[in-house]
Amino acid sequence: MTWWQAVPAIGTAAVLLFLPGLFLARGLGARGFSLAALAPLGSCGLVGVAGIIGGVTHIPWSLWLLAGVTVICTAAAWGIRRLVHGGATPVGRSSGPVFLGWIAVIASLAVAATLVMGRLLPAMGSPDSFGQVYDNVFHLNAIRYILETGNASTLNLGNMLSGGHGISLYPSVWHSLAALVAQLASVNVLVAENALTVAVAALLWPFACICLVRGILGPRILPVLVAGVLSAGFWIFPYQLLQWGPLFPNTLSYSLLPLAVLVVAGLFGRLREPIATMFTLSMMLPVGIAALFLTQPNGFSALLALTVPIVAGRWLRQFVDGLHSRRRVRQAVITLAWGAASIVLVLLIWKALILGFDAWKPSRSLHDAVKDVFTGGLLGGRFTWLASFMAAAGLLVIMIKRRGWWMVGAMAAAGGLYVIAAYLPTGPLRQFLVGSWYQDPYRLAALVPLFTIVLAGVGVDGVASALAAGARWLAARISPAVQETLLRPAALLRMAGGLLALVVAASVLTPLSMQANHKGLDYISAKIKQSWSWTPGWVVSTDEYKLMQRLDKDVPADAVIGVDPFNGGSLAYAVSGRKVSQYHLSPGPSAPVAVAAKGLVNAVPGSKTCKAAKAANIQYVLDFGSFYMLQFPEARIYPSFVDIKASSTLKLVDRQGAAKLYKVVGC
Repeated sequence: MTWWQAVPAIGTAAVLLFLPGLFLARGLGARGFSLAALAPLGSCGLVGVAGIIGGVTHIPWSLWLLAGVTVICTAAAWGIRRLVHGGATPVGRSSGPVFLGWIAVIASLAVAATLVMGRLLPAMGSPDSFGQVYDNVFHLNAIRYILETGNASTLNLGNMLSGGHGISLYPSVWHSLAALVAQLASVNVLVAENALTVAVAALLWPFACICLVRGILGPRILPVLVAGVLSAGFWIFPYQLLQWGPLFPNTLSYSLLPLAVLVVAGLFGRLREPIATMFTLSMMLPVGIAALFLTQPNGFSALLALTVPIVAGRWLRQFVDGLHSRRRVRQAVITLAWGAASIVLVLLIWKALILGFDAWKPSRSLHDAVKDVFTGGLLGGRFTWLASFMAAAGLLVIMIKRRGWWMVGAMAAAGGLYVIAAYLPTGPLRQFLVGSWYQDPYRLAALVPLFTIVLAGVGVDGVASALAAGARWLAARISPAVQETLLRPAALLRMAGGLLALVVAASVLTPLSMQANHKGLDYISAKIKQSWSWTPGWVVSTDEYKLMQRLDKDVPADAVIGVDPFNGGSLAYAVSGRKVSQYHLSPGPSAPVAVAAKGLVNAVPGSKTCKAAKAANIQYVLDFGSFYMLQFPEARIYPSFVDIKASSTLKLVDRQGAAKLYKVVGC
């Protein structure tokens, strides 16, 4: 399959990311820019809730279930809005030509999407290749699990690993979306996963950055363009997370994060553009939290951390204003009370999000970790000097204007969390501060680009404003008529000037950004290409994949195939839909599977091994040899599933090169 043939699948993924949420956001009263900006949060929130409802009611996962939940939630939103407001409350229009503002957003998104796809598609190879990396064994099998069982609930997805039927939590929005892409576009799980990956990385992430910068600074052309171009220039995100892991749910959750921050900033009056009413934003906040949490809780943890500077700034302003009011004592008590309540609430939520995972060790010195944040050379990688330079200009603008400090605080929060994960020694403090991210510096490094982009937008806007003020001052010296034209330009002149600025800036900024970041982007492109490679000797070779594709012809639907998950055998489920003895590299095999994996080759009827194989329903064995994804001791506890020689218990029924399928005949 070519990428052109995958366009319908990518388009399907994009529609699923935006369309359901458009209806919900409109029901809540959003219009214009806010309608588009809030749509992805609404879509992912609806997907997560619809999956849970389907799991509880035993309604199979499908477009019809999502559509039904969307209609019900939209109607409920409209009803609540009418009840609260009695009608739609208009939001003041932004200054500047609306048409020009939309052109800037669309053009910036087009540039960003082109840049991301120009890197990502060649690195991924083809739409039916897949990342042969640890976490992707789970992700691909989870998509297949949803398609096979019809259960897309976050409450139940973990049952794929445990083999249970009760509550077993795993955030499912990413996998639910990919399953819908597979259903609607009639593609296999590999193509569906890649299509969703492209839609998130090339469309959703740049769009979210553009929306946040526009909301903070208003519909200004240059900052919007900067947000789009820079969003495609960080090697650490989204590219690194797509290769490291790969962390697909994290990528989606972090791509939604700018829109959730937009909602919070709007609620606290930190936006220059009046995007929506307080009612709309208040109702969208729990929707956004649900979207983040049901996609990957790391995104919600990040929102909590980035919200702290916003709330702290509001508290400090209210406290200072209260000291100058007539009822200063009463105001001080109220302010201190809600501040203390906020701290307690945040600490309780934060503590609940901490995970019992302590495998990551510090890898950078304090000096190097701090330098990483300032230069963009995270984890010792290549510098993103252009974005860092623009962000430094943004910091200077904030210092001069003495407003916008919450953005500096958010940048410090993201950078500080990374520094803690990269530098701080293991212990209770590190566990408390970054435990909800598994203490993983890669996940935390991926948060740094967001407010680097925001500060870069502030810097460009500040410089442009200073130049415009200088031009007006000079015009006043030359001619009052020229000054009047610059102060109150005609609509046509503003449109022409804006379009010219957009074209010139894009023509200069795009190649400059790519040149500034090409070393880091070249590095991560090579890593992605290696992970998605079919090169012989990699975890799943072409021969092994071809054999997996025809397993459904040899293996009955109710049979289980014995596999060693470390040599890629677990992916037989994702490719063929046939059950396997273990769906991921961890947790380890069940007791019956462990017994069968150890001695099935030499088992005799009535033996403990044969009884274990029967208990696990292992009727076939897939032998992909002893080339392992990870050279862990656990990879070698399956001697009867690898490098099988002559055996009276196992009969060869199919092979493709060195890949072999055996049937259990001696038990």
